Amino acid sequence: MCPDGYYTMIRSKDYIFDLRLRMVQHARKHGIRATARAFKCSRNTVRKWVRRRGSEGLSALRDRSRAPHSCPHKLSPDAEKNILRQIRKTPGFGARHLKHEFDLPYGVGSIARVKRENGLSRRRPRKHKRRNDLRAIKQACKPFTRFQMDVKYLNDIPNYYPQMRRSGLPGFQYTIREIATGAQFLSYGDSLSVNYAELTVKRFLEHLRNRGIDTTKVHIQTDNGTEFEGGVVREKLTGFVHTIESLMEATHAYIPPGCCNANADVESVHATIEPDFFDIERFSSRDDFFAKVTTYQLFYNLARKNGSRSYRSPLTILHERDPTLDPRLFMLLPCDLDRTFRSCRVGHHVPGLTDSLRARVDGACGGSVGTECCAPTAVRSEAASVVPATSERR
Repeated sequence: MCPDGYYTMIRSKDYIFDLRLRMVQHARKHGIRATARAFKCSRNTVRKWVRRRGSEGLSALRDRSRAPHSCPHKLSPDAEKNILRQIRKTPGFGARHLKHEFDLPYGVGSIARVKRENGLSRRRPRKHKRRNDLRAIKQACKPFTRFQMDVKYLNDIPNYYPQMRRSGLPGFQYTIREIATGAQFLSYGDSLSVNYAELTVKRFLEHLRNRGIDTTKVHIQTDNGTEFEGGVVREKLTGFVHTIESLMEATHAYIPPGCCNANADVESVHATIEPDFFDIERFSSRDDFFAKVTTYQLFYNLARKNGSRSYRSPLTILHERDPTLDPRLFMLLPCDLDRTFRSCRVGHHVPGLTDSLRARVDGACGGSVGTECCAPTAVRSEAASVVPATSERR
């Protein structure tokens, strides 16, 4: 009847019900003892299934949950409501990120269970091949010497696109990310342009120079996009690469074509900013957009705990790695590239930076926290109040 024994056979979930049904039928015909010998189990096991079949019917032969009837340490309804409230505010955050970012007094597993049971979990696509862990290499870099730059298209974000069309918001994000600390520096424009990329990188390098960084030791890496003049050989004294290497005396390198992983740090920022910012915020105007993105960048650089860097903020990493560097390096605020060009009365496609534009950029980068075209006055004054407190804590 059961050559491998009852306890061996029930390990296969496919045949449990049929095995127990045959056991009950055999017991009714041949008795308890004979059935116990035939199925190689105890007589109490046979009696249990015969009783259950007789009192509860066929459904009683299925497995029952072995979970305890009570769980004293289970989350209370109020605790679950608190977790759900925070999850709905930041739907892109994982359980571990929620706990570390908002100091929730619950376990990571409990937060994950609440997300899963309420259908709020987001499954990330599995990677077929594990990428190399480059954390040790990044930690060996001196802060504010190595950067990656890229452009993020904003017209494919479902929550943001209708607002962009309605309120005239920027369509492209020019991103620079610092490798050692993970800080990000943002600029925005309505179009994809070499001039916008050139203005972004020049403004950024001027800011580093004004904060005591030796730009001859700075290295910037980009892909081969047209906005970075990739794949174009030009004999001229203007342009994106010329601005980096000749005017600012830094170095530039292109990643190999088709090798997106080489710019993984800045790409990860693009993946993070969608659930952290664009999926949450609502914008009433262009000024409102820059006020909120300025607040987000300050939060990201000064306070947000980065999971890929042991849940430390860029400011914390800078204090640990090189406390001699000025923390106001993080205070270059997002720039509205279109407003900068319009205020200088030049078009989008010009041979290079005019003298008036260059003077405006130089003056903007020389300020303590940003430029007049970057953010509203209220946000700039708030940012200025953060820096002294940060310096005192250091």
